[in-house]
Amino acid sequence: MLRDVEPWRAWDATDDEYAELQIIREPIPDTLSDTIDHWLYQWFAGQSSYGRVNASIVNELVAALRVMLPTNFDAAGFVEAIRAEGDRYTLQLVDYVLAKQSPYPPTGEMPPFVAGLARHMDLSASAVCVAQEGSRYRIARRMVEGVEQAAQRAVDDANATAGQHLATAWREMQSMAPDASKVLRESIQAVEAAAGPIVIPKDTRPQLSKIVGALKQQEGWGLVLAQRDDAYPDHAVVLIGMLETLAFAEQHRHSGHGYSEVEAVGHVQLAATLTGWFSAGVVVRRQ
Repeated sequence: MLRDVEPWRAWDATDDEYAELQIIREPIPDTLSDTIDHWLYQWFAGQSSYGRVNASIVNELVAALRVMLPTNFDAAGFVEAIRAEGDRYTLQLVDYVLAKQSPYPPTGEMPPFVAGLARHMDLSASAVCVAQEGSRYRIARRMVEGVEQAAQRAVDDANATAGQHLATAWREMQSMAPDASKVLRESIQAVEAAAGPIVIPKDTRPQLSKIVGALKQQEGWGLVLAQRDDAYPDHAVVLIGMLETLAFAEQHRHSGHGYSEVEAVGHVQLAATLTGWFSAGVVVRRQ
């Protein structure tokens, strides 16, 4: 579960002023910059000897991040050189350092070194946050409050196969450098696994094309959501349009066109909605 934005509310802050503080900012807003510098300095100072960052640490980072780094700096100079490469590179390094940290056994408590950074990211409404992945920590993209909870509900409601694919797509989307193609592929497989047993239950290998085809050919498909007296909006059209949006994205990607991280975010959110609808009984067929 990702952490929500937790800005400090002053005793005399109005609701509007507090709402402004809750707006998600850039990954390293000005109010977080010094904290990042100090946090990295602490770690590299602990990995130094004779006034210089250990060469073994530098070589490890070069191999992991595939970039050249200075080998003759003290911790302060090393952090300065890193920060000069920009926020994205800085956060890749923060992510790498976080991945080396583990919860305290046996309680699973977050170490103070990690907790301090996580707290400052929350207070500053950074666009990224610290998330736990198994026995280690990573940087993750922060979602607007409620969005991740909705996706988690879809995972929980879905059958095991659909839930696993959706969870994989969601985790990949939240990573610092997501594989957009993997996000789309897992998103589509989640929807296929959730919708197949409902729409084409006898098909052991449900595909979006088959599911859409059945919805178009069979009458009575819709949603349990309210409509106007004139049956607007047409829920079958809405549902088919959402499914075809995912199907077209897959065709478009295979045709050689670029596929962006922004599209990946949109498609996994769409897949979460569809998976949730089919799993929770929102999609129905009236005879």
